[in-house]
Amino acid sequence: DVDYMAEMQEAAEGSFHASIYLGDEVSSIGPEEGAESLANIFVEEVVLPTDGSATDVLLTVPNLPADEVVVLGFLDSDDNADSDDPRPDSKDPVTLPSDNDFDVVGGEETEATIFFGFLSP
Repeated sequence: DVDYMAEMQEAAEGSFHASIYLGDEVSSIGPEEGAESLANIFVEEVVLPTDGSATDVLLTVPNLPADEVVVLGFLDSDDNADSDDPRPDSKDPVTLPSDNDFDVVGGEETEATIFFGFLSP
């Protein structure tokens, strides 16, 4: 395993931008053409613990379907993402589809921990 935190050029903190998709609309490299997000996520300030532990609960997303969902996003560690069209740039931590798929159970709260598995090239 690569220690991506050691390769970061900025502190492992910033705003989190993400979208939630149905699992069958996401491939190993991201959303399929025509996939529409079920919800968009923005958390203004996230500080990733340097020991690899999880943060506290940051948000709750209501009204997701009882299905497999995938969270795709990034941590804007240098605070320069366009708020109208946020995209990661070099060395921003990003999520990978295979690390962030969750089964939502109807009528229950589904807890999920988001894993940043890669640094944007």
